Amino acid sequence: MADTAKLLEGKKGIITGVANNLSISWAIAQEAKKHGAEIALTYQGEILEKRVMPLSEELGCEFDQECDVTDEASMDKLFAVAKEKWGKVDFIIHGIAFADKDELRGRYIDTSLKNFLNSMNIS
Repeated sequence: MADTAKLLEGKKGIITGVANNLSISWAIAQEAKKHGAEIALTYQGEILEKRVMPLSEELGCEFDQECDVTDEASMDKLFAVAKEKWGKVDFIIHGIAFADKDELRGRYIDTSLKNFLNSMNIS
């Protein structure tokens, strides 16, 4: 049987969607690190930065980077930083989900096309 503790040894991965210590992305980051991966966490804006930074430090992440997935320049910067620090990225976990909170009331079928498309684009 393979040594699962080293399953991701030498692999480098970017994990998005960590909002707090209850996030699925946080659990994934912990497991990836436990299995030997080098991890980078992303966050969007100051509020999430304040939540993500202590978690990043707890894991001993290689780096953390602001990234807004609705902004191509922000994503380009993330990958430029990753290339500079690591040379390559072996895996990406896209754990971001979004829907306009004002449209989360009522029936799903009544959501606007704009909200649906934005949610699909981000999520």
